[in-house]
Amino acid sequence: QVEASREFDENIEEAFAPFFSGVLAEMPDLSELPSGMQNLVRLLADPPSAGFGGFALGVGVEMIDETLHTLLNPMMKMMGRKINSRAKETWLTSEQVNTLFRQGKIEQDFWKLTVESEGYEDILGKFLYESQQPYPTVPDLILYSRYHGDPDAPWSEVQKWQDIPARDWPVWKWLQQQRLTTLQVQTLFRRGIIEDHVFKNELARIGWMESDRDFIKEIGWSIPNAMLLVQGNLQQQAYPDKILSDISIAD
Repeated sequence: QVEASREFDENIEEAFAPFFSGVLAEMPDLSELPSGMQNLVRLLADPPSAGFGGFALGVGVEMIDETLHTLLNPMMKMMGRKINSRAKETWLTSEQVNTLFRQGKIEQDFWKLTVESEGYEDILGKFLYESQQPYPTVPDLILYSRYHGDPDAPWSEVQKWQDIPARDWPVWKWLQQQRLTTLQVQTLFRRGIIEDHVFKNELARIGWMESDRDFIKEIGWSIPNAMLLVQGNLQQQAYPDKILSDISIAD
């Protein structure tokens, strides 16, 4: 039995080795594979022992299968299109007829026929239709609830329209609240309403890097326009270089 198995493997090698040799000779990217994988692939073209028979058979069958699939795929698509063009059995989907019915482009009977063809009961078809209706987003509902409920606590009004988990609500609420902008923080600092450490902390919360906060602080100040700077320098009898220098930094 062992001898028979060895002879069977040798016959497989003799049958597949020339096939692999020809295929591998036409592979342009073989050298791009890792060296270990290259050696394994090359052994298929020149098996070192009869033990490679079963492995070669498996690889050969896989290669043939992939090749046939690639060759037959375009033909099968052509045949499928030909059959479909005669049968004309493809229907609109329930989502498509829901959209058309909502836009008033089809009658209810056609909408019902299509939904029933997908197996929906009448009540489930109605729910399906309603589930695909446009609906306000959570931010939109929070905005609505601030005007139609308690502006500072819109939770109860929002819950009438959307089931938002209590754990998630603080995040949703905070995301929809207005926050100070960089320009507003600069204005508050210039007017002396907030201290420097509060100013820097607000910039950090807005998202400014620590290394840029002093720069943002500087550009928050206004510099007189060029005409005022020239007049001031002339009154102080400044040198021309000073006048030109100040003009270049004017707002």
